[in-house]
Amino acid sequence: MAEKDLDFARAWVEFVDPDDDTNLYKCDLTWLTSRWTCIWGRGCKGIDAKNPDVGCCNLGAHIADKEDEKNTKKYIKLLTPEIWQNFEEGQGKKGVWEKDDEGQLKTRAYKGGCIFHNRNGFEGGDGCAFHILADKLGVHYVETKPQVCWELPIRRTFELVDRPDDVQILVIGIEEFTRRGWGPGGSELDWYCSTATEAHVGAKPVYESYEAELTKLMGKKCYKILVEHCKAREAALEAVNAYADNKSRKMFAIHPATPKNQ
Repeated sequence: MAEKDLDFARAWVEFVDPDDDTNLYKCDLTWLTSRWTCIWGRGCKGIDAKNPDVGCCNLGAHIADKEDEKNTKKYIKLLTPEIWQNFEEGQGKKGVWEKDDEGQLKTRAYKGGCIFHNRNGFEGGDGCAFHILADKLGVHYVETKPQVCWELPIRRTFELVDRPDDVQILVIGIEEFTRRGWGPGGSELDWYCSTATEAHVGAKPVYESYEAELTKLMGKKCYKILVEHCKAREAALEAVNAYADNKSRKMFAIHPATPKNQ
């Protein structure tokens, strides 16, 4: 099926961080209550049609900051040849790092994918070596993967806003990482999952299935507040589906890729 358009009505909620009243969260309820789920290995077409099995890991992972770099290096040391297909290559002269055209640090792309991505058929397991490592250690993969790898397709943004009373606040966006999140090259991806109906088949809404990721991004208190807003929206949608006509349903900004009955 074709991807849905990027521009459509969305429902947003704003709330203040209870631990810092200069932080204002702005969250996309349309995305967070959608039924998107990662379908890598279950019909994912990949961002490069010539190399679909790599999913969205073709380009390597951009490192968010020094803390992310430190954490990634920590877990690289725990990878072994048994769970990392490119272990030998990673020990070579080129190593595991490179910089993009703008000088930003990222994991090296190797043979059409991130150097840490195991190809199909590898005895140690297909997919991300960091993900496999997390399973071995008995921890969630948000602890072992570079941030962008576990965050996608949630996008966290930061915007400093000067209010009319000369008070400056930080607006923190929690939203869908659409094609546009990839920059100008996003429009050139062969396929992308966030607006693809094939990927909106989750048993749970995003705010529940991504509890660990959202908690990591927002903290426990703010995640709890977010859940309350998401549940309230779901209750309202349920009422609308039961009593309203089709015209009224359209006013509730349901994600166009998510089945209407969910």
